[in-house]
Amino acid sequence: MSNDNLSITERLTNVAARANALCDTVNNQIGAINDALTNAENKFDNYMVGARAELSHVLLSKNQKMEPNDNGTAIKGFTTIGLERFEVIKEATIYAAAANDTDHTGRGVAQDFRSNVYNGYVNTPFHILRLKWKRNTAAHPARIDNNYWTGSQQGALSTGCYFKLLSGSVEGSMQAVKDYSNGWQLLGYHQKADSPAKSFYGPHTKLGLSASTLEEGEALICLFGTVSGFVDFDKAGWGVYPEFAKPSDVSVATAQLSTQQ
Repeated sequence: MSNDNLSITERLTNVAARANALCDTVNNQIGAINDALTNAENKFDNYMVGARAELSHVLLSKNQKMEPNDNGTAIKGFTTIGLERFEVIKEATIYAAAANDTDHTGRGVAQDFRSNVYNGYVNTPFHILRLKWKRNTAAHPARIDNNYWTGSQQGALSTGCYFKLLSGSVEGSMQAVKDYSNGWQLLGYHQKADSPAKSFYGPHTKLGLSASTLEEGEALICLFGTVSGFVDFDKAGWGVYPEFAKPSDVSVATAQLSTQQ
C-alpha cells in the first residue's frame, strides 16, 4: 500500500514503529558492546592477577630475618641515620610451628604475635625485635634501612614489615595497609614502574623513627624488607622472601665442598 493513501495518523504510527525498531537495534548493539567490554575487562583483570602472581618476589634488601649485632646497637645489614640513641633487643624467634617459637625475654612477644597477627606455618625462622630510639636534633628525617643508594632496586618493588608502635611516633613512605589486634599493623609501600627509561628506587625514608626532633620511641618490628615486583598486601599479606645467592654464600659452599673431598 502506498503511503500516499495513508492518513496522517497511520503515517505517524508507521514512523513510530520504525523508530522503535531502530531504538531496539541500537539498544541491542549497546548491550553487545557492553558485554564485550565487560568480558574484555574480566579477561584483563584475570590476566593481571595471574601476571602479578607469576612475578618472583626476590628480596632486594638484607637480613629480612632481622638478626641484631652482638651488642644490641644495630641490625645486621641495616643502616640508621639521624638518631642519638638506638637499642635493639631480640624479643622472640618465630619458627615453622608455634610450639617451637622462642621467647627470649619472657615478655610474651611470640604469643602476642601469634595471637594477633599470624598463627600459621612459617617457611623459615625470623626474629621479632624491640627497637628503642631517640632522634637527634637534625631536621633531616631519622630513618632505618636506608638502602636507597645500593642500586639494586630497579623496577617495581614492594616494601613491608609487621610493626607495633609502643611509644613515640613514626613517619615515612610506608603506611598501615592492614590493622590487627593489640596494636599490630602491616606497614607497606609500593613503588610503581612508571617509565622504562629511568632507574627505579626505594624512597629515602621508608620508615622514619620519630616525627619530631629529640623524640623518643619504642616499637616491635619483624620481617622488614624490600622485594621485587608487586605484593598483594590484602590477599598475600607479608612473609619471608628468598634471596639471590651472595658471593659470601658461594665461598662458604665452596669451602664446605673442599673439606668433603
